[in-house]
Amino acid sequence: MDFPSQVSSPPAASELRCSPQFDGREYLDPRRMTVIMWDQAFLVRHIPGESFADYDRVLNEAKERGYNTLRLDPLPNLIELDKPDKVFSWLDPQRPFFPWGNRQACQGPAGAWLIEFMKLVLKKNLYYTLSSWWFDETNWCGKAGISPVCSRIPKDHRQAAEIWIPFLHQWKERFGFNNLLLVDIHNEVPFFMSGYKQMLKKDFNLDWDLGLPFNAEQIDFLAQDLNGAMSLLQREFPELRFTASIHGDERWLSVPLQFDCLDVHFYLDADPRWFNRTRFNEFIADGIYVKDHWFQEFSRRCAQTHDSVMPMLFQRQQQRLANFAVWSERFGMPLTTSESWSSWYYYDHPHLDWQWLLQWAEMTVEGAIRHRMWGWTPHNYAQPQFKNWQDVRWHQKLTSRFLNS
Repeated sequence: MDFPSQVSSPPAASELRCSPQFDGREYLDPRRMTVIMWDQAFLVRHIPGESFADYDRVLNEAKERGYNTLRLDPLPNLIELDKPDKVFSWLDPQRPFFPWGNRQACQGPAGAWLIEFMKLVLKKNLYYTLSSWWFDETNWCGKAGISPVCSRIPKDHRQAAEIWIPFLHQWKERFGFNNLLLVDIHNEVPFFMSGYKQMLKKDFNLDWDLGLPFNAEQIDFLAQDLNGAMSLLQREFPELRFTASIHGDERWLSVPLQFDCLDVHFYLDADPRWFNRTRFNEFIADGIYVKDHWFQEFSRRCAQTHDSVMPMLFQRQQQRLANFAVWSERFGMPLTTSESWSSWYYYDHPHLDWQWLLQWAEMTVEGAIRHRMWGWTPHNYAQPQFKNWQDVRWHQKLTSRFLNS
């Protein structure tokens, strides 16, 4: 007998509707996520004198500032939780203006550090998400030859899922899954996974950075690759939620993804009016992380751009957020952002003024509430090495507003 089989297909544009009567967040714990992006920093900065040297202190500071969720990269293709004492070495990257990862040589038992950290996370009843940049020895934060050799480098998302599966079994045995809110199998698809963008161009004529609409073949591949990975993971771990984070690139709205939730990153360089005025793309091409001669002009241009066209840029970004919010509700994928909003690169430096960036962050809270986001973050600099981290009241004002919405 040929039993009927339900299929999930995207409706035609004219059929798009949301169901405002149902708010899935009311059935989730926590109802709101205030997220901070700690990625690998909590490991490679866990050396004397660095910002994550004292795990107990920084976790208490996160709670004090009103953050209930940490985004962590546990390095699933490097660390083996059943061999926690294995020592890893990261060389000095010689990148004096790198904001997040290690700025000096780092050596130690990263697995043991991870275990120490997670025990405190659970003791303090903090929530967390797991994510992977898939950095490897050929591309550690954009530079080759400075990191340990990884056990396996995925070339697509099915391979990524095959790496996550044994790692998550080890994770469950070691920590359980309490307070693990979601697993992001690849941070910012299609970037950072070695060779993935090149494969898209070679095999599917998809030159991602041109921004052209996806054709049917490209949509089909992206859906099959990502949904195939989701299927493997959802079958293996029905108790977990899975996603792959993406930029606020509206081409994704045409891809029928089967994620459990969405983590979308919205940045100003998505708007040509911003990068034209600030010359952001030109500046970062001239020695990002290494040179600071362009900081003063970049800062001046950011402030001028904020003064002249802030309402226009903010309205466009909010409309982009609105479009993803509709998509998330239509397909039952609660919307979060774990890094977003202004310039994805900034640094504590005498020639870089943070006033405009922090004002932008403050403006985003009401939009996150209005568009019924499950998770929100003020920016991608909420780590203890940044000066803004010391402004406890600033963080509390924003996190309390979102948490109490």
